[in-house]
Amino acid sequence: MPGPRKLFQTELGATLSLAVPMMVGQFGQMLMGITDTLVLGRVGVVPLAAIGFANTLLGTLYVGGIGVLAAVGIFTAQAHGAKLDNAKVEVFRSAFWLSLFVGIAAAAVVIVLLPALSVFGEPVPVEVAARPYLAITGLSLIPALASMSAKTYCEALGKPVIPSVILYAGVILNVALNLPLVFGWFGLPALGLVGSAIATLCARIFVLIGIIGYALFLSRLKWQALWLTGVSWEKVGSLFRAGLPIGCQYVAEAGAFNFSAIMMGWMGTISLAAHQIVVTCAATTFMFPLGISIAAGVRVGHAVGSQAYSTLRRIALGAIIVSILIAVGFAAIYLTLGHQIALLFTNQTEVVELAGRLMIIAGIFQMADGIQVTSAGCLRGLADIRLPMLIGIFCYWAVAIPTGFIFAFHVLNGPIGIWIGLATGLFVAAILLTWRLQAMTGPGRQGRFVFGNTENLETS
Repeated sequence: MPGPRKLFQTELGATLSLAVPMMVGQFGQMLMGITDTLVLGRVGVVPLAAIGFANTLLGTLYVGGIGVLAAVGIFTAQAHGAKLDNAKVEVFRSAFWLSLFVGIAAAAVVIVLLPALSVFGEPVPVEVAARPYLAITGLSLIPALASMSAKTYCEALGKPVIPSVILYAGVILNVALNLPLVFGWFGLPALGLVGSAIATLCARIFVLIGIIGYALFLSRLKWQALWLTGVSWEKVGSLFRAGLPIGCQYVAEAGAFNFSAIMMGWMGTISLAAHQIVVTCAATTFMFPLGISIAAGVRVGHAVGSQAYSTLRRIALGAIIVSILIAVGFAAIYLTLGHQIALLFTNQTEVVELAGRLMIIAGIFQMADGIQVTSAGCLRGLADIRLPMLIGIFCYWAVAIPTGFIFAFHVLNGPIGIWIGLATGLFVAAILLTWRLQAMTGPGRQGRFVFGNTENLETS
């Protein structure tokens, strides 16, 4: 019988084989936003600040929607582990329509907010520039969330490669459309922010069609299977109820970072532009531990579905170790090359100098961010979602935001204080979520199987 070390290495290898394409895919998810920011950073400071402000609002809604749809991964992974093929198909159909409803709701919120952007207190030029970009990119939330739902489904089946390839094709399309539409190449009008928004919308529609097609292929279904008449509204409700706490947890974290951008706007356009650069970088490197987190959650879900409870702690520990190693590497990059990275986005001296200082704090909290997201992913695989939600709300809104406000406006009187608050919240989250994960994977503990009656599901 293999020893503990051999068993740990086996589980770690299985997690990495799933995590690597997921990390690549998550990085591709960020590349659309990165390319938009890189292109518009060459247009000027106001467009760069405007996209930062717009992404503050869009990011909160998008991440919240992803959180609600994260239940798709829980249900699919556990059904796959339990070999419930009919249940997987039912989840896919229901998830598709739930994602459309969530996307439409998110887009509607953006449309409602357009006339009232002044309440956020941003500089008037930034507000005016952001409004048309928000209107178009808000609509792109519908295909973005629908494609994310299908991508999550494929990943939970252990098939993450093709969706990642499709996503990168969408990134290439986004770049190919961005440059001529923003700068007016090939005789086209120079549309600036509006052109970037149009490119993003087209690219996200392309990605949606591609990933949905692949998910249907995996499920051996035709496009007609997605018709509304075949939807199980009971399953849609189950997915929504399970995903809502996860969505709240995601919104708590994203909302804290995005509210930080609003506070940056109170300090001026330079601070907001620098914040946008560093947030874009931090969100990009975050995609790597997030990929580990998703892979670990899928493997934990498979283990719960197949009742292999003895493997839970090994899966979780291996995933956290990998996240820490990745975080250390990115921290070294931020701490040594922050200024040079900022120069890739803009040549505005004041923006680059401030962004370089903020990069130092972003480097410091890399390890905490990796640990907390990986622990949260493992807990989702166990269908443990309510307490992590409360932990998230507490860490980001009772710790990060108040600490950031105090340091920014009363202690240090500057943007650095806001990022100190964010780092503090992430370290507290890492401690509490790791504690919860240790308690949930101890000897004799079992994850909650989300399907109540496996026989009825399989024969229905």
